[in-house]
Amino acid sequence: MIEYALLALSVILNIFFIWYIRNLLSNLLYISDNLNSLYDELIQFRDHLNKVYELELFYGDETLKNLLRHAKHVAQLLDEYENILLLTDDEEEQELEDTEDGKPEEA
Repeated sequence: MIEYALLALSVILNIFFIWYIRNLLSNLLYISDNLNSLYDELIQFRDHLNKVYELELFYGDETLKNLLRHAKHVAQLLDEYENILLLTDDEEEQELEDTEDGKPEEA
């Protein structure tokens, strides 16, 4: 009798933990997607700032030089966390490699 109670408790706890882990993973993927977008925007900003700084009118401006240096520093910090930020890209790359290897793509 006690075995059935322990078995039922174990099943209930396993179902709860599966649900909890699923929710945690979905939140992690949501955060990863948003951080990936932030990373892309920062790279575009840095490139745009480089183009503006190279214009003759602004070349040598200390404010823009400091702003460019700051943007590069933030981009370097994000590069250190790239494996976390681009978590969802690994799945997309794996799917791309699978289709290139001749494996049929699942519908």
